[in-house]
Amino acid sequence: MENSPIYLIPFDFTPVSSSAMRLGLDLAIANNGSVMLLHVVNKQSEKKEAKKQFKKTISDLSESDAKLVVTRILIGDIFDDITKAAEIIDAALIVMGTHGARGFQKIFGSNAVKMISHSSTPLMITQGKKTVDKINSIVMPFSFEKKTIQITNLATSIAKKFNATIHLVGYHDTDEWLEKNMVNNQKIIRQHLQENGIEHVIANIPAGSDYIEELMKYAQEVDADLMAAGYYQEGIITNPNSFIQSMIENELHLPLLTVNAEELGVQVGSAASGF
Repeated sequence: MENSPIYLIPFDFTPVSSSAMRLGLDLAIANNGSVMLLHVVNKQSEKKEAKKQFKKTISDLSESDAKLVVTRILIGDIFDDITKAAEIIDAALIVMGTHGARGFQKIFGSNAVKMISHSSTPLMITQGKKTVDKINSIVMPFSFEKKTIQITNLATSIAKKFNATIHLVGYHDTDEWLEKNMVNNQKIIRQHLQENGIEHVIANIPAGSDYIEELMKYAQEVDADLMAAGYYQEGIITNPNSFIQSMIENELHLPLLTVNAEELGVQVGSAASGF
């Protein structure tokens, strides 16, 4: 997997899934990887039409891009089968659109966070409304919770491949103990980025301000291409589920790189290769 990462794209033939495919292809090109497009149908009789649409999708790609893509059609439930498929093929990343026909609307409505919480594979979630030709700027929120720094390895891998800058946006707290822990986490992340030669910037958002609102203002100011935030069930903002949902649905339509921190445990080490 290290030498040939696979990017799994749940695909429903809509523009937003095509946007996810483009992101997956860009990552595959940067990492000498490949892309698997996965379409889920309800019954056998629907496979013929799906094969026809896949043929059209592949024919619209450039010859070099088409060589990186394989397609698969499964009979089942899109919510249940995405994470299973990712595990079976040992996908490096699931790249998914947040809107689209039928199943996608259900997944990225009330079940968005549920899906992330059940996945051991990292996800890149795109609203399909912002073109990302090159990732130059990554905004990474974190707090006093150790789990919030779990995204560091993945963000570092992306930054290294695209020569991007990571903007560290800490959640400041008026509580001195919590603020001290946030600063300690910042030191851990900075050391990791320095060891991996990643350019980074420390952003200062005043304690007591609306964190999400100021975070998005900052992302707009630095012309961010990607948000990177780990998922965890307890800690930071009063409702972590609400926080990750706000990152998925962010008003700037930025793609979100996320991972289930509960699955990984607290660990920040060398950047993952072949991501």
